[in-house]
Amino acid sequence: MRKRRRSSEFRNNSQVIDMEEARRRRQEKRRTEQRKNEEREREAARRNTRGKMAIRRSRNRRRLMIGLIVMFVIALISFSVINIISLKKEQHDMKEQKQELLDEKDELTKELENANDLENIEEQARDQLRLIKPGEKIYVFPEEITEPKDDKAEPEE
Repeated sequence: MRKRRRSSEFRNNSQVIDMEEARRRRQEKRRTEQRKNEEREREAARRNTRGKMAIRRSRNRRRLMIGLIVMFVIALISFSVINIISLKKEQHDMKEQKQELLDEKDELTKELENANDLENIEEQARDQLRLIKPGEKIYVFPEEITEPKDDKAEPEE
């Protein structure tokens, strides 16, 4: 069996590596990476404080907007409820008015039925036209005598 080779690069590269130089390069590389990470952390921390303020401001704005929307919805609902209540009251008033008109209609139909009645015709002729039957006498009194007097009422103290 054949041995496996590590890589063609390793096979072709016959360069001698100085171990101290390699360690120094690795340490330098680690230091630069560490500096970069520290710089990133500082930048992130600096941005984060600004970010916190921006987040607070955006939260406050969001709360304000939500509060305004809630107030608008409450105002809209209360306006609708007040409108519904006023319409219900108006409906109730209209039902009462309808009942009054129906009662008045019933009275007028009864009066219309009695209009052709002979007794009603005779009564209207006597009251309004002052007609009398043959042989009857009519007595007419002045209005001063027929109207009740308020002069004899109790005097105020």
